[in-house]
Parts: sequence; C-alpha cells; structure tokens
Amino acid sequence: MAVMRKACFMSMNPRRSQGTTRMCRLVLRKKVKFVKVHRNLSTLRKIVPGCEEADLETLFQKSIEHIIKLKSLVFVLRNLADSYGV
Repeated sequence: MAVMRKACFMSMNPRRSQGTTRMCRLVLRKKVKFVKVHRNLSTLRKIVPGCEEADLETLFQKSIEHIIKLKSLVFVLRNLADSYGV
C-alpha cells in the first residue's frame, strides 16, 4: 500500500505562509511608524527657527530653547494684558 505524502512546497505550507504574512505586517507597521516619525521631525524642523538642516541633537536642544522662549513671552504678554486690563 502506497502512502500519500504531502507536497512540501513553501506556498502549500499554511504555517509558513501565516508566518510570512505576519512578518510582512510587522515590517509594514515599522515602515509606517518610521514615516510618521520622519514626518513629525520634518514638521518640527519647519516650526523651530534655524533648524532646517540641523541634526537630531541640535534640533531637540533648539526646540527646548524655543519652547522656553515662547513660554516666557506668553508670561510677559499675560502680565501686560492684566496690567492694562485687556
């Protein structure tokens, strides 16, 4: 009696195809995250003055300095508005 064996093609193996699709989904998720991070960094470069061509460390340092300057400006403007009754 002859025993029937399963074909050992890669596309025929359901476990292998599931693992492959899982890996593809994982890779796609990482690419999407990378694109989002890259887009956010380019937006930050546009917002912070003088950082169009800066490296990441400089970008973050200048971003912090810019936020501190903006906070102090808001503080001064609020005090002026309060003193003039606006």
